[in-house]
Amino acid sequence: MLEKRVIEAIELQKGDTVLDLGCGSGVNLVHLHEVVGPAGKIIALDYSEEMLAVAKALAVEHGWQNIQFIQGNAAKMELPRHSLDGAVCTLVLSAMPGEDAAIRTVAIALKPHRKFVVFDAKPFTGIGRILNPITYLVFKYTTNWNYRKNVVGILRQHFPNMVVTEFNSGCNFIAVAQQEK
Repeated sequence: MLEKRVIEAIELQKGDTVLDLGCGSGVNLVHLHEVVGPAGKIIALDYSEEMLAVAKALAVEHGWQNIQFIQGNAAKMELPRHSLDGAVCTLVLSAMPGEDAAIRTVAIALKPHRKFVVFDAKPFTGIGRILNPITYLVFKYTTNWNYRKNVVGILRQHFPNMVVTEFNSGCNFIAVAQQEK
């Protein structure tokens, strides 16, 4: 259900163009396609050819013709200025290299007053922070998550008025960043 909550926060409309940054196996595509409809455009970018193959198979299975799949490095992606009506990134920025460059590119590509919504992980806060050493050790061997990254701080550099909601004892967040100019 978090995916749907993230997609709703972007406030997309039928016919909009949206970026799914780090689309992986296509988890967000179902919800994105429901919102933008067949007249909209979804740009699905991922570094992994294998993950993109799974996402492409999902699109074929559903008959979606409006998805542009791009295999590439998000830190080196090129998008035209003011070409996006929205963007989403789910559990990717804290794991990928070059997150600042990727965020900057999205900020430039967003149309004025449109949103970039990020769902990601960060170290526990409050009393839960006593779990951080164990969490770091487990995730070191099971995921690409880099707990040292301050994704919220980097997002705030590009979107000063961003709204962040934390949950799960502060280890997950949804950041709703709106382009002002």
